[in-house]
Amino acid sequence: MKDNTQISKIEEMLMIIPMKMCRNMEHRFVNIILKDISKELAKHHYMILRTLQEKEKFYVTEIVQILGITKSQMTASVDKLLKLEYVERWADTQDRRKVYIAITKKGTKVTEEINIRIKERFNEDIGILSNQELNELEKGLKVLNKFCTLAD
Repeated sequence: MKDNTQISKIEEMLMIIPMKMCRNMEHRFVNIILKDISKELAKHHYMILRTLQEKEKFYVTEIVQILGITKSQMTASVDKLLKLEYVERWADTQDRRKVYIAITKKGTKVTEEINIRIKERFNEDIGILSNQELNELEKGLKVLNKFCTLAD
């Protein structure tokens, strides 16, 4: 029989930890690094660029769905990224209502620079954990990943 007290503690941690983790990681790994690299890039710009690195091109609506942002926020973000020459945009030749965007070489370069800086910062921070803690963290993340895939 499962311990209801333990289940309640786990439920509470599953609600609190992701918010704390996202806030802390966003601040330590993304916001600070973005400010160092470019005053004009915000976190959602970086997330769009990272998504665009995954494949050659995306419809704008695909990225809206992937990132869970509004169409108006996406439009403003794409306009900003176009101005910075980090993306290019064009209409689908079959259906002009659909708009593609793709990352440029300049966008790839800045995104890779950000990725490297994030990895460096992460490697610095993870150094506070012992080997045992690293193993426990890895096991815990595997369990969390398994739990998260239940909804898929």
